[in-house]
Parts: sequence; structure tokens; C-alpha cells
Amino acid sequence: MNFMISKTETRNSGNSILVSDESVQDSLRRILKHLLVTGQVDSVFALRRTKQEGRFCYSLISDHELIDEVLPFYPVMPVQGAKALSELTTTETLHKPVAALLRPCEIRAFVENAKRSQGSLDNLFIISCTCPGVIPSSRLLMEDREAVLSEHGENIRNACRTCTEFVPEAYADMTVVIASNTTPENCRIFLHTEKARIIADGLSTFTPEAGAPLKETAADLLKVRQLNRENLLAETPAVKDGLDSLINFFSTCINCRGCREACPLCHCVLCDYETARTQHSPELIRSEAERRGAIRVPSGTIQFQLGRLMHISPSCVSCGQCSDVCPVDIPVSDIFTRAAHLVQSALDYIPGKSLDDDPPMSTYIEHELQDITD
Repeated sequence: MNFMISKTETRNSGNSILVSDESVQDSLRRILKHLLVTGQVDSVFALRRTKQEGRFCYSLISDHELIDEVLPFYPVMPVQGAKALSELTTTETLHKPVAALLRPCEIRAFVENAKRSQGSLDNLFIISCTCPGVIPSSRLLMEDREAVLSEHGENIRNACRTCTEFVPEAYADMTVVIASNTTPENCRIFLHTEKARIIADGLSTFTPEAGAPLKETAADLLKVRQLNRENLLAETPAVKDGLDSLINFFSTCINCRGCREACPLCHCVLCDYETARTQHSPELIRSEAERRGAIRVPSGTIQFQLGRLMHISPSCVSCGQCSDVCPVDIPVSDIFTRAAHLVQSALDYIPGKSLDDDPPMSTYIEHELQDITD
């Protein structure tokens, strides 16, 4: 029987856990099949392998027999889940419950989109994980794919290596432990909401137990990630380094705008950088070439990158998707992470933490940021 799911539901304060001797993937497939067969959800949003070797896609699955093709939390992100879910929920909320497998950064990005009417969390039953990170998609297309997978920790995105928000804090109904202080001996799934408890009651092959808080399972890994993040923030170009450092950083940008298309938070119907207001005319390019002696083409790459940086930094969740899709391997995410750290700290804003926190640029506070502007 279908049930309505609202993300205003209060999270359980206890630490109820389901334990299974099966692998994480087999355990989650079992849960997803149970949800579809019993009619508790109408469909499942999850990662699947495509018919092309080494390629993957998110899918909306309604046939329980196809759940065997699902790859729960496989270490690749072909598209940011928040971007895909926004496509399903932008114009209207889901009429029937959908179980969605989302990593923590995907949840946080989707919450930011929901605040801007670019999606709705209603009727989503979210299963998340303590995220070990994902491998750049291009690495999994190479001949040494199995070796890359076997050395997962050495091959994840830099954004993942420096992520300190890899344990979901809000909006997940269930969380499976993958990244932890030690390699888990079995599959452990934390239940956060009453809906999760109801579902758990029908899972006879899982054993319930109580345990330590979810965050404690990955406390040691968090310290490693925090150190990695501090190093990233220290080494990435900063404002004090001047414009020349940014020009050098983006020197190989070909203006393909792939980072914008991949970003889960870039959702303007008409991007300002696709309008005549920001596009350089041939006459201007020629005159600038004559004045300077030479000018790069395509033009406007730094203008585009700085504009997007200012636009996105208050809500950036540092998912790394922009770096992953860059055809010339610019570490776009590194500089976005640094900018986001500075901007979000100044605004005292944590993206994706709560639907009740208004986006910084949507509110006016008369005496805000006086210590910066004075």
C-alpha cells in the first residue's frame, strides 16, 4: 500500500539499525524489491549499468525484476543525482512515493534546489550512505578499470578526498554504512524516520539492533578528510594571489560550459552568458587583438568562470561534478570549494542543511557583513 512521504517528518533520535550478512548491494536490492513488490513505493531512482561496458546511468525503475540491474552506491556519478531528480519534480511533486538512492552531496544539492522551486522532497523515500567517494567517470572507461576499482581510495575525485560532509545529517530515511573507521563485517543500515521503521518491520531477513550514533562510525575517516580539506584550501589560488593566478588556473578553459551543464545548482532557464549582453562581438575581439597584440579565442572564459563562481559559491556542495566533466582537466571543483568555504563562512550558511534556511541571496539583513565591508 502506498504511503505519502513528507520531508517535514521528525527524525528518530535513537540509533535503530538493520543488520544483514549479505553485501551492501545485495541488501539494498532486497529492500528495493520489497518496496516495489509491496507497493510501498511506485518506482526506484537508482544507478544502473548500461549495455555499453564501463558506462552507467541513473534510471527510474518501476519493474521489480529490473532491480537486479541496480548498482547501489557504485563509485561513479555519471550525473549529479540532484540534477536528475530536479527533472522529475520541478513542475510538480511526485504523485506516488519514489525510493531514491542518493549520496550526501546529492541530497544537499537537491535541498538547495527545492528551496528555489527546482524540485520537491515530498514523496521521496531517501536511502543514503556514508560515502567513500566516487571515481571520475573517465577512469572507469580505461582498460585498467578493475585495478582502479580495487584501489578505490587512491582514485576518487579530489572533491571526495576533501569532503567532510560524507555522512548524511538530514533528509535521509535510511543510511547504509560504507565509509567507516574499519571495513564493515556486515551490512549495517541506520533507520532515521518512522517511515523507515515501518519498512524495516517487513524485512524478515534483516536483524534489528541498537548501536552507536552514525557519525561515530566514520570519526577517524573524518579527521583524514579534514586534513585533506585544510591542505586544499591552503594550496588553491586565493583572492590575495591576484587575477593573474586565476587567469593561469583557467588558462586552458575552452569555454565549452560543460561545468555549468553538469552542475546540479546551475538551473537558470537562460544563462546570462548565453545572451548578447555578455557575448563579445567579432568587432570587439578584433579591436582588442589590435590593442593588445593578441587575444585568446574563444573569449570571455575568465568572465564566465568568475561569474559562475559568484553565482554558485553560496550554495555549492563541492560534489566535484564540474571537474569530472571538464575536457581539459581543469580542477574546477578545487577553486569552487575554496570560494564556497569563504563565502559560506562569511554568510554563516550551510547549503542543504535545512529547507528552513533561506538562500543567502534571497534575504536582506540590514547590518550584515559589517566586519567585511567596513
